[in-house]
Amino acid sequence: MPPLIVRARGGTQPRDVEDVRGGTPRLSGEALVAAGQALTWQLPFTHGRFTAIPLGRAVAVLLDDSGGGGLAGWHERFTRGLAHRVAGELTIASVAAGLLSEHSAEGSGGEDGADSADDAELLGSAIRGLFDVCIDLGEDGCGESTADRIVRDTARTHQALMGTPLHQRVSVRQRDGFAVHTVRSVSGGIGRAALEEIRGRIGLPWPCRDGDQVGPDLGVARWRAAMQARGEQMWCRLEGEDALVTELWLRSPARSEPPGSDTRTPSA
Repeated sequence: MPPLIVRARGGTQPRDVEDVRGGTPRLSGEALVAAGQALTWQLPFTHGRFTAIPLGRAVAVLLDDSGGGGLAGWHERFTRGLAHRVAGELTIASVAAGLLSEHSAEGSGGEDGADSADDAELLGSAIRGLFDVCIDLGEDGCGESTADRIVRDTARTHQALMGTPLHQRVSVRQRDGFAVHTVRSVSGGIGRAALEEIRGRIGLPWPCRDGDQVGPDLGVARWRAAMQARGEQMWCRLEGEDALVTELWLRSPARSEPPGSDTRTPSA
């Protein structure tokens, strides 16, 4: 399939997959999700065999990767997210350990000794890489599930962009094999036009209070690669004049809190 231009209805970021439309040929759900997620995160997004690249808030170009990408494609897969980092480091460690075992059985010396040293260095590098992954996994939210951390960072992203919401509610429901976590925040005096701008920034790193510079925390943006690798989705929309809603379609188990549980924040 040649590259296609895909647009979101209404000239703004899509609220869900139904807002995404392409020309001909008729696009599959997989293609529409790829395009919708690219527009939501405002970054390239791969879903199944499709990769979408945003050209603006409501327009993306869709590429079909069914032909395979050769070595470059494999490299991209192993740099896409945390799961691929783990797989890559484990593969390196396994191969290096096997080579060291062979050299040990054959006896070391001469070129074999040099090879053993290289293999040992490779194994050490893989172990350090796995250690770094463990640090990333445990840097915050010790004991929390990945879903808990993603939902928490989404709620904090709402707060960082909106100020202090008058009310914030987190709920979860099951649908089509996903746990759909909904974060709903009611603003305190922010108009709909300003909320629309905020909605477009949910998938980006947090801004500082002055201007548009990136702040010290990535917020929910840190999870884009991990969610992409697992085929998960994020959609944002407005409700009424004062509510910002983010839905997270996660393949992880539902949260332990009962559906409809509230997290309230004090009035501004």
